[in-house]
Amino acid sequence: MPTPVATIANLTATGDVIIGPGGITTMVKGLPVACMGDAVAGPMCVGAITMTTAINKLAKGRPIANLGSMVTGISPPALGAPITTAVLVCPNVNEIV
Repeated sequence: MPTPVATIANLTATGDVIIGPGGITTMVKGLPVACMGDAVAGPMCVGAITMTTAINKLAKGRPIANLGSMVTGISPPALGAPITTAVLVCPNVNEIV
């Protein structure tokens, strides 16, 4: 099922922000699309996008992230405990992959 494209500045389920670098040659609503490997930082998780279902759509040679893409990292409040969360806020409903 197609899902909305994630961009830089979208949020995860734990309120962390996708910070990039993104696929700077592919823009959606004026923001670069988020890709696998992009950094994520926030109060609950510091990590990177590690899994996406949009493997057939590439930007700068990397799969584009979408709603539900997985983020893996560590949780600073839990003294570096491993954490996994999902990309949750993707207001780009007119761009789907």
